[in-house]
Amino acid sequence: MPLAERGVTVIDLSADFRLNDAEVYHEFYGAEHPAPEWLPKAVYGLPEVRRDTIADATLIASPGCYPTSILLPTIPLLEAGLIDPGQIIADSLSGVSGAGRNASLPFLYVECNESLRPYGVPKHRHLSEIEQELGLANGSPVTVQFTPHLVPVNRGILTTLYLAPALGQADDFDQWASAVADCLAKRYADEPFVRITGSERLPDTKNVTGTNSIEIGWAADPRTKRLRVFSAEDNLVKGAGGQAVQSFNVRFGFNETAGLPI
Repeated sequence: MPLAERGVTVIDLSADFRLNDAEVYHEFYGAEHPAPEWLPKAVYGLPEVRRDTIADATLIASPGCYPTSILLPTIPLLEAGLIDPGQIIADSLSGVSGAGRNASLPFLYVECNESLRPYGVPKHRHLSEIEQELGLANGSPVTVQFTPHLVPVNRGILTTLYLAPALGQADDFDQWASAVADCLAKRYADEPFVRITGSERLPDTKNVTGTNSIEIGWAADPRTKRLRVFSAEDNLVKGAGGQAVQSFNVRFGFNETAGLPI
């Protein structure tokens, strides 16, 4: 990290500095970490969660696309003690561009078109940062059941989260579901790139493609005592370069929406 060592602010789009533990990096990425001494110094670049620390950071690790779609809806609910941290299930569907630009046969569009398939199970690489950040929000480790799917669209991620009430809160399900809705609405009321759709209109990737916005909505199911929370984002913008620009704006004191028309 020669630039960071000289005091130059670095915003990294790779996965190298998203994790706090070099052993976890080795477990999920199958290689020794190239600069483990920098892991404690890196700031996880999710502006809606780490805005204050991003503002003073030298090394900012921009989050992955799947984690962004899962963490933004879930972190406030864990911090508020509203959901059971042992019962988090996430199903995500991603456009083909989520696999990057490498010429890999399974991810060529002609191979993906007219087909749907899960991949990266049971331990997709992004699961490492998802569990890390949810564990920090929860104050203790969190294990998530995460299944990514490849869908034949160019870009966009739609995530469905299956969440259960925290211990002791299932007796009055309607009150719990209302508290969840209130928590998310209040947390993101002033966030320029988070659009809360609630239960009136569920998220749709066509509404966020080409933008740095994420939509979050939900549907309560009294029959199963579960809440399904949905999010939609553009994996190439809010899930990648756009979020990095957002962190750049926070770090250098620009208007957070600069260069990122809503």
